[in-house]
Amino acid sequence: MARRLDSELYVIHVDTGRDHHQEQSKKTLIANLRFAENLGAKVIELKGVSVADSVAKVVREKHITQVIFGRSIEHGWKKYLYLSAAHRFLRESPEVDVHIVTQEKD
Repeated sequence: MARRLDSELYVIHVDTGRDHHQEQSKKTLIANLRFAENLGAKVIELKGVSVADSVAKVVREKHITQVIFGRSIEHGWKKYLYLSAAHRFLRESPEVDVHIVTQEKD
């Protein structure tokens, strides 16, 4: 999408400190961030209390117009945490187009 729009590609990871990643999850995150860099993305790693607020701040600062959120399929109470974060982003962000890409669990 960034290539088609002739624009910068940013990949943002927010460490909220709440997730106690298992070793495999950490390895997957690192691999995904390196993959993004290899595609030419500018990777931004942040620490913050709220994913939504942290991403909205970067969107405003960088004048980003398209946002793509990735998520895995969650069931039970975890899906409400994700939906809450997505709704909060929509409330807090400037006017941007938002896309949500879902990855199925293996």
